[in-house]
Amino acid sequence: MAVVFLGISLSERNQEKQAFKQQLQNNADIIRRSFSVAFKEQESQMLLLASFVAADPEIQELFKYGTQMVRVEGGAKGAGESSRLRQALLEEVEASWKQMQRDYNLRQLHFHLPPATSFLRVHQPGKYGDDLSDIRQIIVDSNRLQEPLSGFEIGRIYSGIRGIVPVWYTRQDGSKEHIGSLEAGTSVDSLLSNLAEFVDGDLAVLLNRTNIDGAVWSEYRTRAMEACDCYIEGQTDTKLESWLKSGAIQYPAVTDMKTSVTTLTQEQATYALVSFPLYDYQGVSKGPVGRVVTWQDITPAWQKHQQGIGQLELMLVGSYVLVQLLLLFLLLRLRTLMQGRIDQATSAAKSANAQLMSVLKDSPVVTYSLEMPANTLSYISPNCLELTGYCDRDILDTPDWWLEHTHPLDQHRLVADVSTEPDPTRRLRYRLRHKSGSWLWLEDRSRLVALDDGSKVLHGALVDISAQQHAESALASSERTLRRAQTIGHVGSWEYQFADRIMTLSDEACHILGLGQSSDADYATFISRVHPEDRAQVENAWHEAVQGGDYDLEHRIVVNGEERWVRSIADFQHDDSGILLATGMVQDITRQKNREQELHKLATRDMLTGLANRRHFMQRMAQEQARTQRFGSPCGLLMIDLDHFKQVNDRFGHAAGDEALKLFARVSSAQLRNIDILGRIGGEEFALLLPGTDMDGAFILAERLRQAVEGARIEQYPDLKLTASVGVSVLTLDDSSSDAPLLRADRAVYQAKNTGRNRVVRSDQSQD
Repeated sequence: MAVVFLGISLSERNQEKQAFKQQLQNNADIIRRSFSVAFKEQESQMLLLASFVAADPEIQELFKYGTQMVRVEGGAKGAGESSRLRQALLEEVEASWKQMQRDYNLRQLHFHLPPATSFLRVHQPGKYGDDLSDIRQIIVDSNRLQEPLSGFEIGRIYSGIRGIVPVWYTRQDGSKEHIGSLEAGTSVDSLLSNLAEFVDGDLAVLLNRTNIDGAVWSEYRTRAMEACDCYIEGQTDTKLESWLKSGAIQYPAVTDMKTSVTTLTQEQATYALVSFPLYDYQGVSKGPVGRVVTWQDITPAWQKHQQGIGQLELMLVGSYVLVQLLLLFLLLRLRTLMQGRIDQATSAAKSANAQLMSVLKDSPVVTYSLEMPANTLSYISPNCLELTGYCDRDILDTPDWWLEHTHPLDQHRLVADVSTEPDPTRRLRYRLRHKSGSWLWLEDRSRLVALDDGSKVLHGALVDISAQQHAESALASSERTLRRAQTIGHVGSWEYQFADRIMTLSDEACHILGLGQSSDADYATFISRVHPEDRAQVENAWHEAVQGGDYDLEHRIVVNGEERWVRSIADFQHDDSGILLATGMVQDITRQKNREQELHKLATRDMLTGLANRRHFMQRMAQEQARTQRFGSPCGLLMIDLDHFKQVNDRFGHAAGDEALKLFARVSSAQLRNIDILGRIGGEEFALLLPGTDMDGAFILAERLRQAVEGARIEQYPDLKLTASVGVSVLTLDDSSSDAPLLRADRAVYQAKNTGRNRVVRSDQSQD
């Protein structure tokens, strides 16, 4: 009995420790996944910021001529003209740089010449011309592939999260030339601060000393930590630095991908330390460049864990003493009474055994008797051969045979679930090794019986439930996989029964629609979440699906005041009883829709004025020209050139020039209809399409637009006066391409400028 209790004590103590260790490991895995997700989001933000700056035509033009002058003047830095263009580029991006520093914690903005030569460090303008090919592989790859790339890298000045995009220059014929690349980068500090709140702890990033010493210029290095042979790149608290300096912890260089979890007690507090490797852009193939370390104060949980172990041990000791006293009392009390019944019981047992052998000969149920506490089988029915592959003699002749053939993970269950009280019922499931080497799942139903001599025998019956157990495990695994897949893909499932009008939703579907977990709702609840402008579309699709149509549409929903985009798909079928049943899915596609809208805006709009860019305007003009050719509908065309615009830049500066262009866009747009298309096709050159408008109407609109521009003023530049020369033309049936009407309008603009500027001139439609 003492051995049993000792086994129980050790088993329970080990389970408690393993459970606590597993809890720490699960929390560590969550922290690592959260860091990975936040890291990817930061990379995406850097790519987006770099893309915004690289899309500016003025920046592209300055960078283009700067690269040309470096090649002409020779060397990595160039000479006088290269320096002038570099300074002009710095002034052009300085406003955006300061805003992105303030709004997005941007730390680096860096222009590179292929393959990886520094042209302009906006964050350190005095440092340029150095070749980064041997330390910045992401720059080399971006310029070689001419594709956006992102990742973590150690540079000459800073280490951080970087996004690099190719910079293109658009020639007059519309073709593009790759100039170089633009890099936006940030430190890990903001990432660590945000994650610290999420994980309820503190974080730090340690970089291996060999990686830093081989890349960062000496004047930008901090002091290395000897305890880890590393540099602290970022931290939300100084505790880790103090522990390293005091020798409380030591971290060797990271060489593997594993997440380590340890505990540390300092100043009457216990901390859980989680460490996992940090890789740069080149990933696992290069090996870790450092590690991410987090620490959480788990003092209450640790104390509760220690108290639980102590209470468990005390309870087991008390139970052991109580059982021993109870057994002694029962033995003394029942010895005399049981002695007279032994012979009667023996005779009855023999008779019952004969009957039982007859019944169990072909039965799938195997019966047994197990003497306690020696765990030795005293009897097992002969049909055990069909169940286990062993005959009864093999099993009965070997002490502890049953326990030794039980799966190691299930052995403690057999020992722990054997009660010391008389007549308890027991029902267990565990694995037993078949003679062939395979594992059987058994259901063991038994009862513990106390005999007159004080011993105990466990009588039980065994049934093979392998098929049932495998089916249950497969079902549970399938359900877990489905729930996880729905969460990852933001896809929820639902079912609507038309008979009782109840809609059953999965957890993810409830999350998407803003309902409680595993909620039962009805169609009215669902339709109330649909955006008011999309309800008619959803209800029409629903009614058509009831009549046999398809139900597959994208629409908006409103959850807690927030507008989201979802895709809904359903199948409407009759079940076995003839009742109509709808089974469907709902997927949150908000991020996809937002990206589509942002990409469309970037592809079709001029970044400075918000007007249609040259490519989008020419596409729309081709559409209007096709409409004119097919239906003969008139379409006016205006070419607009801002007068003396170079003098505006020379006198007031490029910032004033930008404000003048934006003022023109606002004033002109206010004079137009929704169907009119105004685009910026050059620096200060604009074009306007007027569908359904003939020459006279286009001339009237052009004069009104000219007057509006002449009367507009910029508040911060009161002396700046803006005028425009306008050429008016129309699309005709004889135009075979867009070049002819553009040429006519451009000649009219040229005539307006030669006759005094600030005027409107009609084109001569007879001349091409």
